[in-house]
Amino acid sequence: MPGSSSSARHPSALFAPLALLAASLWGCHSASRVDTTDAQQAAFVELITPRAIEIQRYLTKPIASRKDGPFDTIEVILAALDRFNDPVKVVGTFHFELYVARPASGDRLGQRVAFWEVVIDSQESLERFWDRPSRYFRFPLKLEPPTLEPRAYVLTARFIAPWGDRLFSQYELPEIPAK
Repeated sequence: MPGSSSSARHPSALFAPLALLAASLWGCHSASRVDTTDAQQAAFVELITPRAIEIQRYLTKPIASRKDGPFDTIEVILAALDRFNDPVKVVGTFHFELYVARPASGDRLGQRVAFWEVVIDSQESLERFWDRPSRYFRFPLKLEPPTLEPRAYVLTARFIAPWGDRLFSQYELPEIPAK
């Protein structure tokens, strides 16, 4: 009735404030960022950043893509380890180099045979190289030309973090048998 006051309100009068509240709670949420100037957050980041990389000696090996073909790929299994020596995922750039091993020498790195750069900078690239069951990275590195001569090789891995930290690992592969 016109002119009469009623304590009952129209349902749409309550809807507008509720809709505004819901929008502010759901639609305006932004991803949180780490503030490394905050000492506590910097300490948390230090706990989960990699402290070492390690080529897994018993799992890294040459493989052949064809059963009867030559070894044409080095399958590198690599762990990125935090300060507790637990495997962690990382983003950044990996450089892998394969050298002929120099026998009876203090410097085991002979002629460089191959170089690979692998960039992990997205969820897709992380999922491509991260092996969930083992919690290691798996890098199938194709050789050009696609063959390894029967001899010993040295494999090096270098990780460069987005903020510039560098980590290194080296592994001498046992002598590659003739295939």
